[in-house]
Amino acid sequence: MIDKSQFKNLKFFENEPLVHHLNYPLSETAERNILNGWLPSCMEDKWLSYSEDGCVFVHRSWTGHLMYKFTIRDGKIQRVEIAMDDFVNMTVERKIEVFLSLLPHLSKEHSNGWE
Repeated sequence: MIDKSQFKNLKFFENEPLVHHLNYPLSETAERNILNGWLPSCMEDKWLSYSEDGCVFVHRSWTGHLMYKFTIRDGKIQRVEIAMDDFVNMTVERKIEVFLSLLPHLSKEHSNGWE
């Protein structure tokens, strides 16, 4: 499991995040992989993620800005908090679309030297 202490430039929500409700089911494997986190392996990998107490944080890897925060309960993601900070130049619809496109990637098993 990835520990956030290995990152120096993490930034958190500056403004009140948008809360988007959804009902996104996860397999046990996908849940475990998401909770384990994701480390970028090259410059083209734009995201990093980790979890603390069941809460998942997804940051931009280059800037460290928090973009998404969500909790998995009963095998589902029921809501996600989405950054509404000034540095984010996307429509709300696009932010949700990006989040949903990230989930299959974050759900895969990653070999980032966690153990």
